[in-house]
Amino acid sequence: MRVLQVGKFYPPDPGGVETATRQAVEQLLARGAAVEVLCFAGPGPYADPDPDAVAPCPVHRAPVWRTVSSQPLSPAYLAAFLRLAPRFDVLHIHLPNPLAALAAFLSRPKAKVVLTWHSDVIGKGALAACVGPLEAWLCRRADLVVAPSPVHLAASNRAALFAGKGAVVPFCVDASMARPQDADPAAVAAVRARFHDRPLVFALGRLVSYKGFDVLIDAAAKLPENVAVAIGGAGPLHDALAARIAAAGLTDRVFLPGRIPDAALAAWLAACDVFCLPSVSRAEMFGIVQLEAMAGGKPVVATDIPGSGVPWVNRHGETGLVVPPGDAAALADALSTLLADPGLRARLGQGGRDAVAGRFSPSSVGKALADAYARLA
Repeated sequence: MRVLQVGKFYPPDPGGVETATRQAVEQLLARGAAVEVLCFAGPGPYADPDPDAVAPCPVHRAPVWRTVSSQPLSPAYLAAFLRLAPRFDVLHIHLPNPLAALAAFLSRPKAKVVLTWHSDVIGKGALAACVGPLEAWLCRRADLVVAPSPVHLAASNRAALFAGKGAVVPFCVDASMARPQDADPAAVAAVRARFHDRPLVFALGRLVSYKGFDVLIDAAAKLPENVAVAIGGAGPLHDALAARIAAAGLTDRVFLPGRIPDAALAAWLAACDVFCLPSVSRAEMFGIVQLEAMAGGKPVVATDIPGSGVPWVNRHGETGLVVPPGDAAALADALSTLLADPGLRARLGQGGRDAVAGRFSPSSVGKALADAYARLA
């Protein structure tokens, strides 16, 4: 079987969708498929200047002409899709990506079409209205729609078009991702020393509005004064969040350490006592970083976002605690409960390890993808 994975970007460019695309590539390669990738060229750097020679499979990176509302635009991407598509048995398209939908519409492929439905188009206004008919056509044309949680399928505004062709294939923790249990003890100690061995709440993500880090800052004001909160990541809201921290008098309790390098992430996850994902909208649909924290036995405090798979990943009372989105008081209560109860942290942390070894293991996820692809026959 020849499969073309069609996404936005691809590792080493970072991101949850990018990680999910790589996992699909690796699972299909392990099952004997011939796989190639079409994506946009990001910041890199790439190991090989020839896009057709990137291991473990060819990766075609199209230069971006312009970006509008986070959507890359690229005539080269369209041209590459039209050139490559006839060579493949399956076109596996990761959405949302309006340009990929347009490319499929223009090519009218004879191949089977598989969609991975990462998210609806959310908060894009006129862009969402413009691409809606094109996206609906692609959903009707699709032979199989894969989603990382059942919520993605049931709560999507395209749910009616998925009827009879949906399959749940979660993401997993693989060997390339942060594994807190394997972190260098010296690096873990260095992170703990940075905060003077205080109880540590760790959050991570781009500093953008839907991540809810403003809510976490407000919650931090309600935590015991000896608790440190570290919000790792970079993004356009850095200065606004720093100002919020200063205005609340929390500069000695809430910290913005900046982007955490991939090589250092395991140490940060191992050093923290609780991991927090305080996102407030359906722009957060899964939260792969929850799995990385769970792999290290860290309890997760996340939010019950309507129509999102986040609380499906972090099950309340099993792997962590779940609170209403945007509720600083409830978030503070959940964090305080965990920080005050080592036994509860241990029990929920073990629940996370069990989930990562079970429903989110590479073998379970690979079987789910293979079973889904078998339906194409």
